[in-house]
Amino acid sequence: MITTVTLNASIDKAYRINMPLTKGTVMRVAECEDSAGGKGLNVARAIAANGEPVLATGFVGGNNGHYLCELVARDGIRERFVRVRNETRCCINVLEPGGGSTEFLEPGRPVDRAELEDMMSTLLELANQSDVVTMSGSVPVGAGTDVYQRLVRLVREAGKPVILDTSGDYLMQGIRALPTMVKPNIDEIGQLLNRKIEGIDEVVSAARELHERGVEIVVVSLGAAGAIMACDEGIFRGYAPKIQAINPVGAGDTMVGSFAVAIARGMKGSESLRFAMSCASASCLSPHTGRFDTQVADDLFKKTAVEIIA
Repeated sequence: MITTVTLNASIDKAYRINMPLTKGTVMRVAECEDSAGGKGLNVARAIAANGEPVLATGFVGGNNGHYLCELVARDGIRERFVRVRNETRCCINVLEPGGGSTEFLEPGRPVDRAELEDMMSTLLELANQSDVVTMSGSVPVGAGTDVYQRLVRLVREAGKPVILDTSGDYLMQGIRALPTMVKPNIDEIGQLLNRKIEGIDEVVSAARELHERGVEIVVVSLGAAGAIMACDEGIFRGYAPKIQAINPVGAGDTMVGSFAVAIARGMKGSESLRFAMSCASASCLSPHTGRFDTQVADDLFKKTAVEIIA
């Protein structure tokens, strides 16, 4: 089983409108789609799409929390969320004709110390039952900037692999607990190493340095240019095939979920990178975030190239 952690879950609402968004006017929504949001839940959907058993945890509260759990169940994902006093947030994405997108992201409402301790004890129980744990995204008010450091350390002390995918201070502090894998972009790995990273050679050097500091798998996203991975087997560069993306939102989350699957299945080096990249590319061809056709991923796997560069 793979456990995904989404501390700042949300009800995501996609509003499709038939005209350009105009400030200060009444806008009629032509179509509305609700989904269980938060990066960790995108990860959970990708894991489920790959056919692996997955369980989602994190914080939910109020009527929105009940509804979010219903949406998770509709996705065929089991959950063990920690119920909290405050309401789960909502996030809105207004989609215009021609591809324009405007997002309104609510902050996560506060959690208190008792609720955070409940999360710690729940995750410890789940980690002991899991093959891999993933942690993704932002956190609600009150959780503290060291929350991922505490959670990563807890899972590592349980002897289980953990993937951390976050940013800013949460990543800076979380990496001190040496997660099994991180997936920064170029700017984020530069922040971690306190220097500006430019060019592939510097990306490779940065990934190697972070790996040598004790992070077993470092994957640096290069967007359409692929990815760099540093691990015990060496340093690899992956090249994704050219595609006409339909919905690139959540492709990074699909990569995280697919790496969790690869770790659970015992894949190594180039095989795991090639597998995760092909799933991420397939997710870009699906209109639904975090979902993809595994047959499409299998076809893209054959067109995804990975070479060892160091």
